[in-house]
Amino acid sequence: MSAAVPGALDFCLALTHAQAGLARRLDDDLGAFHGLNFGDFTLLYLLMRSDHGRLPMPGLAHSLGLPVSALIRKMVLLEKTGLAERVAGPDTDARRHAALRPGGRRLVQDAVATVEAHCKEALRPVEPECLRAAHTALVAMSAMSGDNPPHGRAPACASG
Repeated sequence: MSAAVPGALDFCLALTHAQAGLARRLDDDLGAFHGLNFGDFTLLYLLMRSDHGRLPMPGLAHSLGLPVSALIRKMVLLEKTGLAERVAGPDTDARRHAALRPGGRRLVQDAVATVEAHCKEALRPVEPECLRAAHTALVAMSAMSGDNPPHGRAPACASG
């Protein structure tokens, strides 16, 4: 006998609860070991993974789910600590860009191990098939909200 499929509300509440718990644990350890919160880690990590360590401010704000004004406030704090900076865009790009500074690159590279350990621990009880299905569902939810998935489109769920 298989378990009942959760309704949309139950799924979203469980997703929110899991995300909040993981974010709280990440905030605790990132703060204790690296002096960052998970939001700042995410911002710096996106910059580290981008071409030349910089991204246009509007695109970065969208990726973080923030209004540009909130991103600017975060950037001011990261500039004060020397982790990131706001710079002019390349020649033909009139937009302001967020750029990773060398100290920010070193810090986020060190912090990746902490975040990866927490993510692996959080997913340890999840079977690989369930993880694939959950990833597919999250990518589909991102597409519905108009957001681009971070790693391309996941394949459709296999029935079975």
